[in-house]
Amino acid sequence: MAIRATIPLLFLLASGLLFAGAVGTSREEESRRGEHSLRECQQRCERDRPSYQRAQCVQECRDQHQQWEHEQSHGRGHRGDREHEREQEQGRGDREQEQEQGRGRRGDREHEQSHGHGRRGDREHEREQEQGRGDREQEQEQGRGRHGDREQEHEQGRGRRGDREQEQEQGRGRRGNHQREGQQEQDSRRPYVFGPRSFRSIVRSDQGFIEALRPFNEESRLLRGIKNYRVAIMEVNPRSFVEPGYTDADGIGYVAQGEGVLTVIENGEKRSYTVRQGDVVAAPAGSMMHLANTDGRRKLIIVKILNTISVPGQFQYFLGESLVSSLSKRVQRAAFKASEERLEKLFGRKGKKQGFIVRASPEQVRELRHHASEGGQSHHWPFGGDSRSTYNLLEQRPTIANRHGRLYEVDAHSFRALADQDVRVSFANITAGSMTAPYYNTQSVKISVVLEGEGEVEIVCPHLSQDSERHQQGQSEREHQQRGHGSESESESEQQQQEKYQTIRARVSRGSALVVPPGHPAVAISSSRGSNNLQIVCFEINAQKNERVWLAGKNNVLGKLDRPAKELTFGAPAREVDEVLEAQQEEGFFAGPEQQQGHGEEEWRHRGRGEEAVESFLRMATGAF
Repeated sequence: MAIRATIPLLFLLASGLLFAGAVGTSREEESRRGEHSLRECQQRCERDRPSYQRAQCVQECRDQHQQWEHEQSHGRGHRGDREHEREQEQGRGDREQEQEQGRGRRGDREHEQSHGHGRRGDREHEREQEQGRGDREQEQEQGRGRHGDREQEHEQGRGRRGDREQEQEQGRGRRGNHQREGQQEQDSRRPYVFGPRSFRSIVRSDQGFIEALRPFNEESRLLRGIKNYRVAIMEVNPRSFVEPGYTDADGIGYVAQGEGVLTVIENGEKRSYTVRQGDVVAAPAGSMMHLANTDGRRKLIIVKILNTISVPGQFQYFLGESLVSSLSKRVQRAAFKASEERLEKLFGRKGKKQGFIVRASPEQVRELRHHASEGGQSHHWPFGGDSRSTYNLLEQRPTIANRHGRLYEVDAHSFRALADQDVRVSFANITAGSMTAPYYNTQSVKISVVLEGEGEVEIVCPHLSQDSERHQQGQSEREHQQRGHGSESESESEQQQQEKYQTIRARVSRGSALVVPPGHPAVAISSSRGSNNLQIVCFEINAQKNERVWLAGKNNVLGKLDRPAKELTFGAPAREVDEVLEAQQEEGFFAGPEQQQGHGEEEWRHRGRGEEAVESFLRMATGAF
């Protein structure tokens, strides 16, 4: 008897061990699949993303992997609950079976005892069997009821899980709304600075891509004045070819890295140029172009601005081959006087690899370079002719140069292709730990992209301060109205008495973009932590009548004020004002704040002013604004 009762328990124990082993193996397989997926995602980041976006891409892969692990563990918890319920059901079924067996054994013993009592015992035994069958049927009905109750509990559990999942979805939606609101609030606080993640993919293939910022008027209402302009970055892998095409926008680009061959077909004339780092490239809207990266090791990177024509802030890249293949077959036959078979072979899409940047063979690269050396050098500025496509900034004398940085510039006077767009292109190379002098432009909107290094920028903006004051003024007016006193005229007079400006501070690194509107003082500071200089390419729109006004350093505008004007403006004797304004004799680039804390402090102390002079200058400059 004891052996019979032990067999079901042993069976349950063996089943539990086999199930635990299967679950452990399944979890190990899931973990291996998750780690493999994470490695593939990180490898795609290293292979497909530019270097300045790889760290962020890898972090996104890790976040997705953590989310997947959380969902897996959450799902295992639900599966564990269901398995526990099934084990309980199985245990109840085994206990019912043992009870049935026990009743059967008791019935056998009673039957043996009643067998010796004759017919009366037989009749009593029959009645007991009938009663036993009735009891068993009743127990089975009760078991079916319990099973139905368990099924109802399962349905209720599924409903509760569905409610929890719905609550989780709603929570994710609320978190997404909070994130969007936080992003909008961050954009409102820094409407002129855009990180590398702000760029969106326009076209992409295995051998390169084009990315662009969204239209400026969509990024911030303060940038509606440049709604026709876009900023784009093209990156081409080594020994790759950009298929012939054109854009419906006038473009001006700067070759940030690498070298290649550019061919432009304009007004029926084809010209090929060798382009390399430092070249400024002009491309009118609609001109057919193709580009090849002739370097076997480095990528070709071009930063450009586009002045859109048909739709403000929107541009399209048209591929020549795709445009022809999009025409109807009968139009193709009539246009090219060729059979449908030959046209299908030439323009057909079947079996053809898609992508506007393709791999080129070494022989093809050499031939493209040979065409550029034959026909392009005579047009390459300043070696001869009137170039309309290229001008190398780094080969010219810098406009400003000292130990803290160099500034290279080109405008329509040196490069006539810029006259049509009224744009000046400049390249600033700021030594690590140094900074630009505070300045503002009178007419130009300055669009800049960081090419190398890291640092920070400061932009003084009156618009954000006015928005903040209007918001605070509205709250104050509502409070006054609720209290039943105060007036609108008092609030307006207080706003007029207090002129305030808000300073936008932001960290920048490779791939960051920033916009400085006219009249907004700005400073760029190169980080002293790294060994790389902060290198920035700038496109200044409305450059013809623009003037750059320096607020500090040699020839700064504040130093040109008359003596009475200085005393009335700064509230100090003119001699003290001059001591501060004339102390910095560098031009364009200065030692940065961290360098000033060291060597600069001894120079100030030698003049007898010390840190008080620095603080006094900052207060006076703020008062002058």
